[in-house]
Amino acid sequence: MKKLFIALMLALTLLTAPALADESSNYDFLNIGISGISYAETVYVERGDSVPVEVYFTGTGETTDVNLKVWIGGYEYDNVFTASDMFDVEDGVSYKKTLNLQLPDDMISEQDYTVYIEMYDDEDYVREEATIRVSNVRHDVRVQDILVDNSVDAGEYTSVTVRLENMGDNKEEDIKVTVSNEALGLELSTYLDELTNTEIDNEDEESSGDVTFTFAVPAEADGLYTLTVDVLYDNGHNEVSSETSLSVEGAVVAEDGTVVVSADDGNTVDSDDTSFVTALKLGFGILAVLIVILALILIVRK
Repeated sequence: MKKLFIALMLALTLLTAPALADESSNYDFLNIGISGISYAETVYVERGDSVPVEVYFTGTGETTDVNLKVWIGGYEYDNVFTASDMFDVEDGVSYKKTLNLQLPDDMISEQDYTVYIEMYDDEDYVREEATIRVSNVRHDVRVQDILVDNSVDAGEYTSVTVRLENMGDNKEEDIKVTVSNEALGLELSTYLDELTNTEIDNEDEESSGDVTFTFAVPAEADGLYTLTVDVLYDNGHNEVSSETSLSVEGAVVAEDGTVVVSADDGNTVDSDDTSFVTALKLGFGILAVLIVILALILIVRK
């Protein structure tokens, strides 16, 4: 008897509970366009695109504080959506709103995504769905990372490693990489042979790779320098650039204009004195070698 009473109460609750509103008496969609194509069709777009969504609707009543929102699901790293400011809708008036939906540039390609178009106020809402198919850009090489020493002393050698990744549909060959800075008198170039568009297990081809530049920092350099990395690919038709910073610890200059360098014990010595110290060490080394040779001669004679 108790179970029957609970079942009756549950049924009564379901019958009397207000249904979730799925249409409004104050506005209705007329048409929706994705990149200029009717939402009745699957629309091809490229990842990284800003996709215009055109929403045509009409007022079927008077209402205020209406919002329009466009969003997609299925992207792992973030929410992908765009929304309008609040607006009013008048009875018998037709409207058009255009929202630009920015697609992430690392979405999974060759996959269908559902686009949700929602119009709502504080009581009602309407919703439509459209389908987009996200494809790769044909040519899309990116600078994934630039590795450089945090700080380097003036007059010393340092290196810069540039890591690239092919995110496009086409295999890229003979990719030219240039690192430069005018103030340092730096402009070095090298080539990365190829980056495949699709990695295959147990094969040598890779979709990512890196190149390394080694160079001497000018002795007069001091401060923070911006290194520019330019990547030229697709037979020179496409280029991508990126920047990083190189911090240079300048040399200490004495009042007489000579450069003071750090000694191993943490003290400083004049650069003129370092030449004398180097020559002195060399002389002692030669003397030690002569002593050894003389000792060997004496042993052989015995």
